[in-house]
Amino acid sequence: MSTLPSDPRTIDDLLAKARTQDRYAGYDMAAAEARLRSRQAARHRPRKPEAAVAHTVWTTPEDDRTPDADRAWWDLNAVSLLVLFGPDADRHLDDFIASQYADKTGALVFACLLHLSGDSSGARFWWRFAAGVGHLVAEYCLFLEHAHGGEYHDADYWRSQLMRHHFEPTYMCGDRATAPLLNPPLIDQVHPHITRRHHPELGAVPLPQPPLVKELRHLTSLL
Repeated sequence: MSTLPSDPRTIDDLLAKARTQDRYAGYDMAAAEARLRSRQAARHRPRKPEAAVAHTVWTTPEDDRTPDADRAWWDLNAVSLLVLFGPDADRHLDDFIASQYADKTGALVFACLLHLSGDSSGARFWWRFAAGVGHLVAEYCLFLEHAHGGEYHDADYWRSQLMRHHFEPTYMCGDRATAPLLNPPLIDQVHPHITRRHHPELGAVPLPQPPLVKELRHLTSLL
């Protein structure tokens, strides 16, 4: 049965690259609180008719306003579905398992699958892993995920990383309007093929098992 890499420093060292350093050095907390109050007020206003129409344009890191939590959530779902429907998603997941969980694109695929199946903490773990070794789509997922959770400092941190790398969502993620719809009952079928191992420093870590590759192929053929 697959395990975490035999040298625990392998994961620790890679994750260290993804951790936000000096989280609150020079951070404008007052501005963050103002954004929070503004967003909360906006969400209690009557919805305009056009607000009910699904948006088809990505949230961009260049927009210095923290994205609305709902929009960030739907964009995160769209990214995750487009990743899973990528032409080589099953191969990347297979490489991730075969490499003892060291393949960054496979980590992204697995994280997106975890997110859609309702495991937000597991998804964040593997997004951070992939971002720590330079996967820009994983950085975008973290930007959206923190924005959805109201974690504005972390969202701004990943926004700054994306801007430094000149991240363009449509180029890296695909056409927002082509994201398929989520079918939760089908996503639930992945749970039997995910195990959790305890790491002495990282806690419970979700890990994919080989049958998950076939389940992913089946899932994407039905959605």
